Amino acid sequence: MYNAISGERHAAPATSICAQQLSRYNFHLTREYVMFRINFHPGALFRLLRIPLNEFSDTWFDAVSALGQEAIEVNDRLANAISYQEMIGIVEDFLTRKIRQSKVAGHPLDKAVSYLLNHADKTSIDWLADQACLCTRQFNRKFVERIGVGPKVFSRIARFFNAYKYKEAHPPIDWLSVAVMFGYTDYQHLAKDFKEFSFATPNLWVHQDTHSPERLLRLFGS
Repeated sequence: MYNAISGERHAAPATSICAQQLSRYNFHLTREYVMFRINFHPGALFRLLRIPLNEFSDTWFDAVSALGQEAIEVNDRLANAISYQEMIGIVEDFLTRKIRQSKVAGHPLDKAVSYLLNHADKTSIDWLADQACLCTRQFNRKFVERIGVGPKVFSRIARFFNAYKYKEAHPPIDWLSVAVMFGYTDYQHLAKDFKEFSFATPNLWVHQDTHSPERLLRLFGS
């Protein structure tokens, strides 16, 4: 696994945990490598682990360090699975058990994060804090705890992601129009976020992402 920002290269653990990513990682896979990825709704990973997610931001931790013997047992079962359907069943059984054991309640902030994810260019942090029944200071603290980064950083990442997804779905539209549509002051403002989060210009990132193994094999999810 290679961090395109820092230039660091290292082997990924058999099972990794990552909260909010802030930089790009490139995976170099062997022929025998199988990746099984689980995406959690905002706040769900915090509720399962009961660990502040800023501990896992922009890095990949060995799941064994957080889950102990449970992670080892799941890894062993996955390694011996004979089909993707069996792998899905193993992971679903594990997550169902963890959800039943979880004693951390949901929080209005989780819904606020979901809203921010889809409306990053039109949403005030103060308004979101009010919707979550928190003062701005409490909102920021809980946001970092449950999501892994602060709301302003998350809002920038969400806007960058939404702009890219829109351009991907509407190739003929030029980048300046996309930038204005998603609240950027100009193209350079949008390009700055692309360079920071993907280490590439908008056009280069589209080209690289289009030719990624996940895209070519249609393994990507929503």
